[in-house]
Formats: sequence, C-alpha cells, structure tokens
Amino acid sequence: MSQQLDLEFIKRPPFALSTLSWYGLLILIISLGVAALVWQQYQTRKVAQKAISVQLQQLNQQISHKNLPTHIVNEPISTNKKIQIETTVSALTIPWSDLLSAIEKSDTQDVALLNLNPNSKKQQVILSGEAKNLQSVLSYIQKLDAQPMLENTYLQKHSVDEANISKPVKFTVFTQWHTVQE
Repeated sequence: MSQQLDLEFIKRPPFALSTLSWYGLLILIISLGVAALVWQQYQTRKVAQKAISVQLQQLNQQISHKNLPTHIVNEPISTNKKIQIETTVSALTIPWSDLLSAIEKSDTQDVALLNLNPNSKKQQVILSGEAKNLQSVLSYIQKLDAQPMLENTYLQKHSVDEANISKPVKFTVFTQWHTVQE
C-alpha cells in the first residue's frame, strides 16, 4: 500500500518536447499536412489564373489588331426627321439644372407653378401658374428677376378666377435665361 510519490523540484517549460503527448503530436502533423495541401492548391490556382490572364490579353490584342469592316450608310434624312432631331438636341442643351434651381429659389408659398415652357433658341421661358392674389404674383416676379441666371422677367397676362371662392389669380410670366460665368 505504498503510493509512489512524484517529487519534481524543477518545473519543466510547458512546451518542452518531453511534455508532448502522442495525440498532440499527431494533431500537429495532420495540421501541417493540411496547411501544405492548402498552400499547394493556392499556388496551383494562382498559376492557372495567370495563364488565363495571359490568354485573355492575347485575345484582346488579336481583336484590336483586326481591322473590322465598317459599313457606312448614306441615307438622306427626311425633313421631319431633321426637325425632330433638332428639337431633341435643343431641348437637351437647355441648362436644366441651373434653370430649375433659379426657379426653385424664387418659390413662395402663395404661388403654384403649373407649366414651364422653354424656348432654347431664344433662351426664353414662359411660366404659368396660380397664386392667392396679385401681390403674390408680383412678389414672385421680383424674386425671379433677382436670380442671376434670369433677366427681363415680366408678367405677360393674368386673370382672376371669380367663379372660385378663394379667387385665385392665374398668370403667365415671361423670362429669359443666360449662363452665369463663375
């Protein structure tokens, strides 16, 4: 009934080779093997990707060096078609962002715009709307004319809707725009 007494006065380091168990050693060897396989697959895919990249560059060079035949069509454009094209181009050349920004800066609570009709050739805009009263319309016109992009703003016509209880004022305002140099 004697028990073996293990007296060890010098403490061994925790990661010393003598303290490794067989299971720990087995796990270490397996993990090193898996890491080597993953590294090998990475290198293989990297080489394959490089080869595909080189092939793609070669194909792009072949395509760019070929003179593809071009077919030029010289069909006369009808007058109606020309007018449609010119109308579209002129509508696209209007500085919409600046123009709408100037109109929005002049906005008041008593005025509602109903229509905006630009003429790009003459750089003119005709605005139609309704207001609570004539004073609101005149105030709106002053705000429009104060915008740097707009000039020559005036009231073309107005009418009071007597049939309506609140008697709104329908108006048409003419203004011209010009590009502001910054």
